[in-house]
Amino acid sequence: MIPAGELDPAPKKPVEDESLAAHPVRRSAGLVVPDAGRKSAAGDVVRHAIALSVLRLLDNDPGVRLGADPEELHEARVATRRLRSDLRTFAPLLDPGWTTELREELRWLGGSLGRVRDAEVLADRIRRAATGLPGPDRAEAEGLVATLEAERERAREALLEAMRSGRYLALLDCLVAASREPALGPVATEPARSVLPGLVARPWKRLRRDVRRLPPEPPDDALHRVRIRAKRARYATEAVAPVLGKPARALGRALAALQDVLGGHQDAVVAERWLRAEAARTEPGRAFVAGLLAAGERRAAADSRARWNGVWESAVRVHRKGPW
Repeated sequence: MIPAGELDPAPKKPVEDESLAAHPVRRSAGLVVPDAGRKSAAGDVVRHAIALSVLRLLDNDPGVRLGADPEELHEARVATRRLRSDLRTFAPLLDPGWTTELREELRWLGGSLGRVRDAEVLADRIRRAATGLPGPDRAEAEGLVATLEAERERAREALLEAMRSGRYLALLDCLVAASREPALGPVATEPARSVLPGLVARPWKRLRRDVRRLPPEPPDDALHRVRIRAKRARYATEAVAPVLGKPARALGRALAALQDVLGGHQDAVVAERWLRAEAARTEPGRAFVAGLLAAGERRAAADSRARWNGVWESAVRVHRKGPW
């Protein structure tokens, strides 16, 4: 089984704010993304960030249920991750009890979405890698893909059961309410430009600390933790971009590049581990093909290892130009 949250490919296309008013689901929800800019109060930026992700989740809910487009599942998963990240970033502006409970429910939903998505990503990865194999080996690789597709179907059944539950409907109600009136504290009335730089500085400092603690040859799990830190720093930076402008957008792009290269490393590591485990419990012909594919994943992981530090240094240079 693939641990939930292990695979995290970058979205194919970012969601543009300008499209938010057009979708019928968004209209029926009666939600509006409030404006946020350089003159906004901090609380307006919180509402803006939460509303964007709530609408993203609502927008993709029907597609997740239908299951025709894997990208809609991915978008729903990203929405839950961004919401959890925003609640973490803006925690000093929010009621702690309200934030904790909502983040836990989002973790539950994200786990259900993630188990389906991870099986999809790994199956697609093995299918692509198998195209370079000779015909008989490709047939064995399809058997490996079939195993993952069966795992995906089991995870999807569990996801649909979760989405039919009262717990999920209650979460949606809470999210809609949060997008309109989050539980803001008194600091949220202060100007965003004076409050937000300090908030976005925290995830960056944690990321930098973890990078500095890495040994010369970091273990795979340590690089995975750095990837998670990079993702959190990126989401925090992007959440404040309406106020902090160009420096925040530039840092968001630099952190996205870091997340991509470390995500590629983690995808390869997870794929190799799965293939090794499958090789140990399957028949000889399929085990041989699993070994071939695992060797390719090891090379892919090594390639990402060779590149990630340069991408990190680029992000550091971009960060130095910001107002944090």
